[in-house]
Amino acid sequence: MIRQFLNPPNWFSAASLFCGLYAIMLAGGANGDPAAFYQAGLFVFYAGLFDGLDGRVARLTGTGSAFGVQLDSLIDVVSFGVAPALLAYFWRLHELGPVGVFGAFFFMLCGSFRLARFNCMADGKVHTFGPGSTITVTGGTLAALVMWQAGGGGGLELGASELLLACSAMALLMVSSIPYRTMKSLRKNVPTFAGVVIVAGAFVYMGIRYDISTVLVTFGSVAVLSGPLELVLGYPARRRKLVRERRANVPVSRDDEPR
Repeated sequence: MIRQFLNPPNWFSAASLFCGLYAIMLAGGANGDPAAFYQAGLFVFYAGLFDGLDGRVARLTGTGSAFGVQLDSLIDVVSFGVAPALLAYFWRLHELGPVGVFGAFFFMLCGSFRLARFNCMADGKVHTFGPGSTITVTGGTLAALVMWQAGGGGGLELGASELLLACSAMALLMVSSIPYRTMKSLRKNVPTFAGVVIVAGAFVYMGIRYDISTVLVTFGSVAVLSGPLELVLGYPARRRKLVRERRANVPVSRDDEPR
């Protein structure tokens, strides 16, 4: 076990866990202070940064392990399932009483189910799509939403019912079968690199021009909604493909055969 404590990727996983735990502590002791909720949302964002680094460190150092994979999943439940749900509860959902408690629990439950499904489906292969929105992106988006509201919300204030609706919708997207593109689907070519640079530039510009919470909630919302949007917008093309396949498989009757 000492070897696992000394394994570099696990340090970043531990840092992600600390950020998630500290976000919960800040939200629990906020007593309605928007500044505390804003800081709590930032720590969930920091947890996401560390979560994204542990796998890369493991690949760079060649120190990946099955233990690290399981540790990462357990920490994700805390940092992106429990922490965002409690941020939402302490911010507004507590006003709904037992309904608010169930709303926070439902988000945590769906996030746990999403991770369990991912672990069961993991086969070591590269997949372009995965079912449901990831707990990391979805939990980070919920935390960013609370953070954005704590920072003023651009003049748009969400009540407890609206926050519950958003929380429930994101929870359902995690356990849905809607295909979401994975990062591994990005092709390593010039157009992809240019797109990443443009998105990163937009991220930096918005962070300078506006509040960082606006940036996080905007990009998070786009990521969470990307699956349903791609499913709807791509329906005509899939329909045409299905029709062509059906026509190609229709057997030719004897009356239609050339004589």
